[in-house]
Amino acid sequence: MSELSILKIYDAEELEILINSLEKKFGNLEYEDSKNLLKFPTNPSISIRLPFDFKYDQKKLNHSNFLIIIIHSGEAALAYSEESQIVEHKMIKAYMVRQKQGKSQIKHLKTKGKSKAGSRVRLAGTDHFSEEINEKIAEWDEYFEIGKIAISCNKTLQPFLFNRPDAALKKNDVRMFKIPKHIQEANFENLSFIHNYLISMELKFDDSDKELINNLISTIDND
Repeated sequence: MSELSILKIYDAEELEILINSLEKKFGNLEYEDSKNLLKFPTNPSISIRLPFDFKYDQKKLNHSNFLIIIIHSGEAALAYSEESQIVEHKMIKAYMVRQKQGKSQIKHLKTKGKSKAGSRVRLAGTDHFSEEINEKIAEWDEYFEIGKIAISCNKTLQPFLFNRPDAALKKNDVRMFKIPKHIQEANFENLSFIHNYLISMELKFDDSDKELINNLISTIDND
């Protein structure tokens, strides 16, 4: 059997209709907090990845404000989302890439272990880059009530984000979720695309349940 999926933006009322209808059909559901995922033990092929702006607690949907953090070498795209809208965003760039080789100075030093004048300038840029990111995250985290943090960050850059003495985020922050998509560049276009993906409900099912799911979705859409 092939796995199918539907990606849609639903409000709380529509989501509750979907969840309640599937629960009536397949019995009690389970919530996997780490993936914001609803599953049905009697039919494991069906699952609902809830929109990132909702959390499921005590069998109820509650709104959750969230951050998006996308970090590549030399560029970062950050956003704060509230009620399914990007309220604030910030683009950050830094001088971190070696022009001839086209790779970040951090990766170069890991393989070569040398530091010349140009390298030190690039590393200073890296530190300022991570400082700007950290300051913006800390500012939003203090001012807004943030329930979740969606992040995509190159492993090489993670120490510069998490290991700072004044780090706004810790690597074990329970609010953090890895964005389950490859992101080519940290720019506003991709930031908006990822935001739309995150606020969408993703329903996965086998083709054997296709008719049931399509009928249910049609009923919700036509109400």
